[in-house]
Amino acid sequence: MKLAPALVNALRLRRAYRDLPSVNPALPARADIEPTTHCNFHCPHCPHTAAPTAARNHLSLADFARILDQLPTVYRIKLVGLGEPLLNPEFFDMVRAARRQRVRVLTTTNGSLLDPDRRRELLTSGLNHLNISIDAADPDTHARLRPGSHLEQIAEGIVALVRERGRRRSPAIRAWHVIQRDSTSEIPDLVSRCADWGVDALLCTAKLTNFGSPTLEECVRDRRALAEDIQRVLPEAGRRAALAGLEFRCPQGCPAPRRPGEGRPCRWPWGRTVITARGEVLPCPYAGGADGLILGRLLPSDGHPAQSFAEIWNGPAMQQLRQRIRAGDNPPFCRACYPSLPYRKS
Repeated sequence: MKLAPALVNALRLRRAYRDLPSVNPALPARADIEPTTHCNFHCPHCPHTAAPTAARNHLSLADFARILDQLPTVYRIKLVGLGEPLLNPEFFDMVRAARRQRVRVLTTTNGSLLDPDRRRELLTSGLNHLNISIDAADPDTHARLRPGSHLEQIAEGIVALVRERGRRRSPAIRAWHVIQRDSTSEIPDLVSRCADWGVDALLCTAKLTNFGSPTLEECVRDRRALAEDIQRVLPEAGRRAALAGLEFRCPQGCPAPRRPGEGRPCRWPWGRTVITARGEVLPCPYAGGADGLILGRLLPSDGHPAQSFAEIWNGPAMQQLRQRIRAGDNPPFCRACYPSLPYRKS
């Protein structure tokens, strides 16, 4: 990433967030790029579990390089998607390729593949942030929420990785917890476990809806119930984190999706992008599936020719999406957002 284009783009992004233009002169500053759609877990909330016969593929290093070349203003990449990133045999080469262009790299792993070779690569490839998904403190609960997982084996890998990193602070090693009603009561114990493992932080986020499928009323009801559960455990969880000196971030509650006119709109269509392992460009991470929106394709597939990112970024589909969001007419996949931010510009 060259510094001058990034600075110019940052100024354009500020104006884009203010004016919400249909044709956006700014390019994305952040990108989610999916390394693979393969996974060794069968989580019930994942679309791949619902469609077990769907084709699986790895993004190749060559295609990753082609994509990266079309994103000159991106300063941070999340190598994440619906698969387990560490299953891609070229994953660490992608990290190195991005770091050579001065792009910061983050990934999220399910933690099942922290063997000695991968631990060494995680510590030497230049990765900036590693999130490890942990959905419960109790092994039985974790196995139920993330079928195929073995929490104690994951914990052994985390402890070894932290020990091998030593006094270095990079990559940051953080536990990533998706709050669900089945596991909310275990958050204080998870804080204690994370402190024992030696991770840098425990970051909690509310469970997102199933990619836009529930109605608005269901979203509101579920989030209110989850907010009450969170409030019951937060004092004890916070106390344990403070005693252990562990960074602990957890939402105070789960606000309901906002109505048109409340707050600013989602920034994704103006400053971020998602690219799947098939090269499909999506407006956000939740725009996949039957109710989603493919804006274009950077790689040829299924008879579709490759397009440039520049023509996709301000193509007809993206312009129409920005107009809808600006008018408060969010498409169905926006219901999955936490919190959803429909907005009607005055």
